[in-house]
Amino acid sequence: MAFRFISGNLHPDHDTLADFRKRFLEQIGSCFVQILMIAQSLGFVKVEQVNIDGTKIQANASKHSAMSYDHMERLERQFKEEIERLMERAKQVDMQEDQELDIPAEIQRREDRIEKIQAAKKVLEQRAKERFEREQAEYEAKMKAREEREKQSGKKIGGKKPKAPEEGPQDKDQYNFTDPESRIMKTSDGFDQCYNAQAAVSEQMLIVGALANAHCVDTQELLPVLDAIPPALGKVDTTAADNGYFSQGNVQGCEQRKVDAYIAVGKQAHNQWLDEQLAKQEPTPLDEPATPSMQMSHKLKTEIGRAIYRLRKMTVEPVFGIIKEAMGFRRFSFRGEAAINGEWLLVCSAFNLKRLFVLVTA
Repeated sequence: MAFRFISGNLHPDHDTLADFRKRFLEQIGSCFVQILMIAQSLGFVKVEQVNIDGTKIQANASKHSAMSYDHMERLERQFKEEIERLMERAKQVDMQEDQELDIPAEIQRREDRIEKIQAAKKVLEQRAKERFEREQAEYEAKMKAREEREKQSGKKIGGKKPKAPEEGPQDKDQYNFTDPESRIMKTSDGFDQCYNAQAAVSEQMLIVGALANAHCVDTQELLPVLDAIPPALGKVDTTAADNGYFSQGNVQGCEQRKVDAYIAVGKQAHNQWLDEQLAKQEPTPLDEPATPSMQMSHKLKTEIGRAIYRLRKMTVEPVFGIIKEAMGFRRFSFRGEAAINGEWLLVCSAFNLKRLFVLVTA
């Protein structure tokens, strides 16, 4: 009512709000922190345990505007062949008298398309290089851990060896010409052009850390989300995340930050409460040597591990449900990684304000 009174019962139109948001996009991050500091001063922010999850949100681009690396190469060859045919046609007839084709314009059109395709291929090749370096580091870490286990046990480990990554872009790697920084990602409704939105949520269901980017998987998101939590809120002691975040690098990164991590190593079965109540005993100690995944699995089966992971399901998962269903945010308006990250912080700030109002008035 106060805002309606000040504005004379008028409200700004869509363009005014959109321009304001675009103009002050850089300041949104500081507003996000300020809201959290207000919540902390009221006693509603505790970051001893934060629970992390992510969701795919549709980009402001259609997946039909995307093109695969293989299709780019085929189109590039096709356009080059067509340019050669047009050049041959130009040699045979007088271009001024050719009423069927504007040969210079047709050649220029194809050269422009080739230039765009080549620029897109360079982007995909750079992405492939970064992916290979990341996967190669993970592969080497797995092979080293495997060799150490074999050395300690004196036996060969069964099963398939980790597969070495391949260099170069894959045929199905996609580039979107409307929003080049967005990616094709797997969602609950299939594959779509999306960004990956991440959030770290406190026990009071307040978002204390958030970021959005174009990473298709969550494996490389755990540590950046932890680092996105403002230091002024305090020290994070414990974090919990689902199996999409598990990797040896993430476990080691949490240890370096002195954060006790509880990360699922596989799909967690639903409706297991009764089984847990009937079998309340600590798991038997692990036989040495144990892999990081075996250690984490054992850790999650303890009474403390079950309680911590149960809290994750009760906090972070409802947050995304409220943002998508109650607040109706399912698609970014901006384009580009930097812009959508600011837009995601704005959405998280709006959620925190709504949640803070509930906590204060409860």
